[in-house]
Amino acid sequence: MQELALGGVKDFEFNIKDPNFLNEEALWEEAKRVYSKCKDCRMCVTYCPSFPALFDAVDRHEDDLQKLSKEELALPLELCFHCKQCYFKCPYTPPHEWRIDFPHLSLRYKVWKFKNKGAKLTDKLMLNTDLVGKLSVPFAPVVNKVNNIPTFRVVMEGLMGVDRRAKLPPINSETFVSWFKKNRKPVRGENGKVALFYTCLLNYNYLERGKALLKVFEKNDIYVEIPEQQCCGIPFFDIGDIASATEKARFNVQRLKPYVDAGFDIVVPVPTCALQIKYEYPLLLPDDPDVKAVSERVYDVHEYLFRLHQEKRFNRDFKVSMGSIAYHIPCHLKSLNVGYRALALMRLIPNTKVQLIERCSGHDGTFGVRKETFDMSIKVGSKLFEDMKNSGADLYVSDCPLSGNHIELMTGKRVYHPLEVLAMAYGED
Repeated sequence: MQELALGGVKDFEFNIKDPNFLNEEALWEEAKRVYSKCKDCRMCVTYCPSFPALFDAVDRHEDDLQKLSKEELALPLELCFHCKQCYFKCPYTPPHEWRIDFPHLSLRYKVWKFKNKGAKLTDKLMLNTDLVGKLSVPFAPVVNKVNNIPTFRVVMEGLMGVDRRAKLPPINSETFVSWFKKNRKPVRGENGKVALFYTCLLNYNYLERGKALLKVFEKNDIYVEIPEQQCCGIPFFDIGDIASATEKARFNVQRLKPYVDAGFDIVVPVPTCALQIKYEYPLLLPDDPDVKAVSERVYDVHEYLFRLHQEKRFNRDFKVSMGSIAYHIPCHLKSLNVGYRALALMRLIPNTKVQLIERCSGHDGTFGVRKETFDMSIKVGSKLFEDMKNSGADLYVSDCPLSGNHIELMTGKRVYHPLEVLAMAYGED
């Protein structure tokens, strides 16, 4: 599987069909092989908790990897939260002969761990976004209220392991799917036909961003349909439940392929989900004849809109200046290698200044809310939070809703999606 990346074409080092994929001895040998390169390079020491844990262990044993215990070998892989910063900045990723792919090594370890040790029921429940969303939306006012009651959060921390300080996503009063069916407007679709992979986050948590997306697409005469779909499956990577992730992938590929055959493009408004479908699905479903056709038609939402701009078909009839914007580009968007498309689109708005801030938020899935990793997560994102506060911007913006949660928690200022900025700039209809 190849990806256009910084420094040329890169492959992934992740083969679930390898007979030694879940062999414990082979896993630790591969960890030692990767660590033998990382310990001498150390470029990634500031990226996340994984690399300090690795380097500290190596230094304790005077640079002798053979002396590391299984626990010391496992900890760096346990702490990886799949931001992929190390992957897209590492000079030794495939096709380099060293074939260093730390995030997928971490995933392989977590798959092995899940197969042999399982996971807590509360962890499994937390990752099942479809189930949690469906159960929560009918009771949204109550859920949103109790999620902000300190006493309840203390209880939740004890039962679920969700840190009492973490900012949780709000629950929509209705799903995006429900709202879309009632509010979509007829468009001719001369600028494209889109099968929208709307994501769990828009469907259950951030309805306003879904509304903004539809407004922007209608302004640009893009026809939208919403295929039946499930969670993209990436939350299950947190515990190594690759069977559930693969099940989600298979379901979504089967539902998306007919749209591809009918000439639709697949557009995704959350970078993590786009990354999952485009690059992880072919790894999870290596024998599926449809997965390549689907993955090749996946676009980040701003990548898709910017293509219209390049073709001089993007609607630039903006009515409202948006002032100064501090724009955070998430790690997974950088991993998609589509460039700074949201940044470029927002800069088309008259009298609007956009400052780019390239730092990891440290959130990434459950890592940013679990009690045992919350403080590490905030430490990773600390420079981002400071840069946002020091920007002096009128608006804080990020493509990633979970990164936005962290930024809001640590700055006290609301974070918008670029789609919301574009929708506001078009003005009232």
